[in-house]
Amino acid sequence: MAALIRSLRAVRSLRGLGSVVVKTCPASQYSGLRRGFHRAALLANDSKSDQTVPPLSHHEHHHSQEPRQGSSTFSTEQASASDPGTQHEDPWPNTSYQDQSGEQAEDYETEDQLQARILTAALEFVPQHGWTVEAIAAGAETLGLSAASTGMFSNGAGDLVLHFVGQCNVQLAEILAEEHNQVHLGQAEKKKTADFLRHAVETRLRMLIPYIDTWPQAMSLLLLPPNIPESLKHLSTLVDDIWYYAGDRSTDMSWYTRRAALTGIYNTTELVMLQDSSPDFEETWAFLDNRIRDVVNMANTAKQVQATGEAVVQGLMGAAVTLKNITGVNQRR
Repeated sequence: MAALIRSLRAVRSLRGLGSVVVKTCPASQYSGLRRGFHRAALLANDSKSDQTVPPLSHHEHHHSQEPRQGSSTFSTEQASASDPGTQHEDPWPNTSYQDQSGEQAEDYETEDQLQARILTAALEFVPQHGWTVEAIAAGAETLGLSAASTGMFSNGAGDLVLHFVGQCNVQLAEILAEEHNQVHLGQAEKKKTADFLRHAVETRLRMLIPYIDTWPQAMSLLLLPPNIPESLKHLSTLVDDIWYYAGDRSTDMSWYTRRAALTGIYNTTELVMLQDSSPDFEETWAFLDNRIRDVVNMANTAKQVQATGEAVVQGLMGAAVTLKNITGVNQRR
């Protein structure tokens, strides 16, 4: 109680002192004194706000250093210069993402892109875990994701195999396209059809070498009913790309026969490769070379048979006309 009484007396004394100062000071000194009190109050408010407001994050601090756009920048600077104690909030917060290079972009990734990143990372663990969900989980963890991310893949390990097959097909198409451009620019010579087919199939099969020990498991997954449609689609794309860059532009039945023949060559060579223990799969490439030559020879034979048949037909027709002329059937009466 005594402390409260002393506080009240001190307040009354300060009020009296203030009134005395106001009465004795000139007008100019009084205004300066008032500005001094005002600045002291602002400093007190700033120190109090520094203690209560948490520090800005990296992106918030980065955005706070940027000038505002348009006329709002000018008006804000004028208001700050005229009244330093005025505080305001920007009604248009910056919601875009800005990277370290200063370029703004949306921080957004689709589900398909995320799945592709996880499956690509999982390929590193295939030699250890095989074509399994465990490999997918290990790949997700390397990206800082939970192992529960495997729930995104309804087809499980089949999605991993199909992703790898599609990735290899894209890589092969890029290689063949680059070689085609070099030939078009005159920087390389065009290969014969047999040499080109052998080169393309060998390039594609060599992509299996890092996973050759576990590839039988992958082939069994591709033969499961849910994976067959997508597997056939990838195989069709592979064969079609090879024939396209080989220069095939046929629109007749030969379009189908050529692709069917190359599909058989690829599949049989793939099976030989799984059982090949020779250095650098030399026996596999020899087998491939023989099959390619067989197909080319069969095509040439078919052309020869067709040409021979046409010649026989033309010869028979010529013989018939000659016979008619000899017998006088074609003579006018």
